[in-house]
Amino acid sequence: ETPLDEAQLDALLMAIGDFVDLKCPFLLGHSRNVAALAAAAGTRLGLPAADVSAIRRAGYVHDVGRIGVSNQVWSKPAQLTEAERERMRMHPYLTDRVLSRIPGLANVAAIARAHHEHLDGSGYPLGLTGAALGRSERILAAAVAYQAALEPRPYRDPYPPEAAAARLRARVTRGALDADSVHAVLSVAGHARMRVRRDDSLTPRETEILGMVARGYSNRDIALRLVL
Repeated sequence: ETPLDEAQLDALLMAIGDFVDLKCPFLLGHSRNVAALAAAAGTRLGLPAADVSAIRRAGYVHDVGRIGVSNQVWSKPAQLTEAERERMRMHPYLTDRVLSRIPGLANVAAIARAHHEHLDGSGYPLGLTGAALGRSERILAAAVAYQAALEPRPYRDPYPPEAAAARLRARVTRGALDADSVHAVLSVAGHARMRVRRDDSLTPRETEILGMVARGYSNRDIALRLVL
């Protein structure tokens, strides 16, 4: 077996994301766009290059779990039943199951599986809260929310860019999305800068470490993942 270099791994994960997007016509380009937004936002927030690379890769493959949910759910032009909603909410878990089986992608899997988690615990599939979500997970969630708003769905038309931005800002106000992450995503997407009031004094790296502690990683695991 010949190990992939960094560029080859990126190309492979991008191709996987493109294949997953083919499942639904309205998702074409979704994974690439999420990856680009998330990586650019991570750079804007000053994350190390290795973290930016992990976020970009998680963006490419965050929706792999969609393959495990029927198109009757994804393409339904009306409100989902409770059973259908539960199946839909399983796709980040399925993403984690797939990616966790691939050697070397544990960090990517950890970020990707949290793309629908919210700071206030209202997300899915695990209902994680802010302390359990590191900077990378917060950025990816904001990028997914913005990109999804720009795209059509069987039950709604796409949001215009300003309306999509307003939708994210409302989620910040509600406590679902991280203010700094949303600000960074909207900034790299071309929206006017939004003043953000920080409610803590943690650096992005400190927030990342706190999230790993909350998820149960040992000091050794954290040091290995962050190359400390």
